[in-house]
Parts: sequence; structure tokens; C-alpha cells
Amino acid sequence: MFVIVLCALVAYANAANRLCYGDVMKLTPHGKASGGVTASNSIVSSDLAALNAHKNCYDASADRNCIQASVIAALASRESNGGKALQNGYGDGGKAWGILQCDIVHSGQPCTSVAWNSCEHIEMMVHNILLANIHTIQRMHPTWPPEHQLQGAVAAYNFGTRNVQTWAGVDVGTTGGDYSNDVMARAQWLHNHGWN
Repeated sequence: MFVIVLCALVAYANAANRLCYGDVMKLTPHGKASGGVTASNSIVSSDLAALNAHKNCYDASADRNCIQASVIAALASRESNGGKALQNGYGDGGKAWGILQCDIVHSGQPCTSVAWNSCEHIEMMVHNILLANIHTIQRMHPTWPPEHQLQGAVAAYNFGTRNVQTWAGVDVGTTGGDYSNDVMARAQWLHNHGWN
């Protein structure tokens, strides 16, 4: 009995340590522009095996950066279907690298210095891009709740922080006009299926 209680406490502590920038479950995302949350859920569920193959990497980066693993994995699902959509590690016509699609030309990151499907790639993209976006959005929109700042940072992952102007228009100009709403819907599905 003691072991079960201890495991539950450790799991709770890990989940709580990933909420520095908000809780994805407090959002009400619209999902994909075409098909809504149902479409987002369908896509991420088909990516689950690929995402689970690197769950230890998502969890490690979530712990280091205090961001829910479900959000990180949902980004990977949107960017590359968890790696399934890549050709030899490349996506976006050869302009982006890895599960989280490091922009080779514009990101300023040493994208190809790490394996496309490595924990190092995931950590580089979470720490250097997503976390930096969160801090910028916090400065730009200090009155937004943490969850809105997190979703704004996810939108910025697609089209840059300067384009995140209003909460109502957070996805205006993102790929498909639905980027962050789709990612957050996928993250909620993952959260409900064992990812925190």
C-alpha cells in the first residue's frame, strides 16, 4: 500500500511541476478549422504510437522546462505527425528538421547538429523556441492568463511572436488558420490518454 501511495505522490508532483506556464486542460480550443476537435483528436490518435516511441524524451523535456508533455507531443503531432511525415528527418520541402521541425534557415538553431528523432532535438526546440516564445508572449500580453500565454506561444511556434496580437485572433495567419487551437485540442486528447 505504501508503494502505491508513494507512486501516486510522485506522479502528482511531476504533473504539478509541469504547470509553470499554465494547464492545457483549462483551455477550450476549437481544434482544426475543418472538423474541429474531432478532427484534431482523430489525427493525434493516429500519431500516438509514433509519439509513444519517444515519450521518455517528451517527459524529460517537460520536466526540465516545466511544460506539460502533452503540449510538446501535440506540437510534434502537428509539425510532423510525430515524425511519420518526415523524409530522412526532413519536412517542409527540406527546409525543416526533426520531429518538432526546426527551421533550418530562419530559426538560428543548429538544427541538424542533433538527430531528428532525439531527445536533444526535442529539448532544443522546447527550451530554445517554445520556452522563449512563452517568455516573449508573457511580456507582450501580461494580462493574459497563463493558459492564453501558453497557447499564444504555441501559435508563435508557427508564425512568430510578433504576429500574436490578440486572443480572439491568436490563429489568424497561422497555417490553416487553426494552428494553436489544433495543437491544444491534440494536447487535451493526449492528456486524457495518459500524458500530463
